[in-house]
Amino acid sequence: MLSNRVPRDTTPNLWAQRLAELRESGRPLIDLTEANPTRVGLSGVGQLELAALADPQGMVYDPAPRGMESARGAIARYYRERGLEVDPEHIVITASTSEAYAHLFRLLMDPGQKVLVPAPSYPLFEPLATVEGVETLVWRLVYDGRWHVDLDSIERGLDAGARALIVVQPNHPTGTGLSPEELGAIETMCGRAGAALISDEVFGDFAWPGRAKLPSLLGARRVPTFVLSGLSKVCGMPQLKLGWIALAGPEPEREKALRGLEWISDLFLSVAMPVQHALPRLLEGRHEFQSLTRTRIQSNLERLARFIARHPEVTRLEGDGGWIAILRVPARRSGEEWALELLDRGVIAHPGHFYDIEGEAYLVVSLIVQEDALERALALFESVLAEA
Repeated sequence: MLSNRVPRDTTPNLWAQRLAELRESGRPLIDLTEANPTRVGLSGVGQLELAALADPQGMVYDPAPRGMESARGAIARYYRERGLEVDPEHIVITASTSEAYAHLFRLLMDPGQKVLVPAPSYPLFEPLATVEGVETLVWRLVYDGRWHVDLDSIERGLDAGARALIVVQPNHPTGTGLSPEELGAIETMCGRAGAALISDEVFGDFAWPGRAKLPSLLGARRVPTFVLSGLSKVCGMPQLKLGWIALAGPEPEREKALRGLEWISDLFLSVAMPVQHALPRLLEGRHEFQSLTRTRIQSNLERLARFIARHPEVTRLEGDGGWIAILRVPARRSGEEWALELLDRGVIAHPGHFYDIEGEAYLVVSLIVQEDALERALALFESVLAEA
């Protein structure tokens, strides 16, 4: 009855089974994977946001396929405040970043064609592509004390027919972006292959302390380029369901892509009117959330640094921004074995292979969890290390 786009086997892996058992038992757990700002004391719809959402104009249904002009103008102002320029006419509003990916897969690829996705990165791209009938190929980031792009893996993917290449800046979970040299090489290869660039920049406001401004692909580009972001990370409001695609690149291809995205968006008209009316005020109010989040990230990075100073057998992989840290743990156990042992102590941490991190044993943890939760979890981790 079901199409091949729906997975046949939904059996959870061993780690997920164990987590489900513990939750069903009612045992208290410290969740170091929590990246939902509404659950860690960083966000929520306050009085300003409620007032904006209650605007009576939001009750009038007046759909625009690209999104309301006032909402697109607010997004352009947000970028301008970051030193980036985009014409509001080159923005398409979506219900989420996931929907933005789906629209772009529909725009750029026929069923059975290919998209290049990064690894390590979100474990989201493959199922999203599968639902749209698109095949994924992998290009890799490699680590030698810093993360670098494996340009050979990109060239192989483009030679195999990939129609687009996805980058995440800063990447989740590596926390890295493209260097100018890497970007130049990638644009040259994509231009030669006739492929587009998709840049997911949802964490672009969250550079780590001491790091320069994070890179963006908005601006003059040599190939068709699509930059993604949204309220979920910019304002810490995933519950309001609004994202966007900002287009850059050569004008003829950009205009053609805009017409295609407008046609696709007009089929769904999925973004609610109240949140579009509220968007200018929501974006104006982002600064407090972002300041609190950066302070939380810095505090948790410092906690991890103190922990690592006491336990040099654990290291943190270098990054530049985002909400995630990767810990390299002793290779006498696999990342999953360490994660299972922590689960038995009441601590939830992702093993690195969930994000396709190759090589030794890794754990992936959120940097926006509450400080006392991280402190308690690290104390339990210390006991595991001592026993091991």
